[in-house]
Amino acid sequence: MNQKVLIDVIAYVAGIFAMFSFLPQVIKSKKTRRTNDISWGMLLCTLISGICYEIYAVTLNLTPVIIMNGVFVAMVIIQIYLKLKYDSPG
Repeated sequence: MNQKVLIDVIAYVAGIFAMFSFLPQVIKSKKTRRTNDISWGMLLCTLISGICYEIYAVTLNLTPVIIMNGVFVAMVIIQIYLKLKYDSPG
């Protein structure tokens, strides 16, 4: 296995774990329809981080990062949507 392939595999593995880190919360929020305990600050910082990484990856044409980070950003956006939909005031 050459070095570029190994580095791409590592990038895909990192992306899969980043995506899976948000998946349980998205599923739980959808099932319970409760999001009050999820921090807006965390969601917004994660979204901004993901967007910045996406810009970085596109600029450098890093395909694995573009794909996996794109999926991760989509998960964060879904969680933000669920928070907007299910958060109760107070």
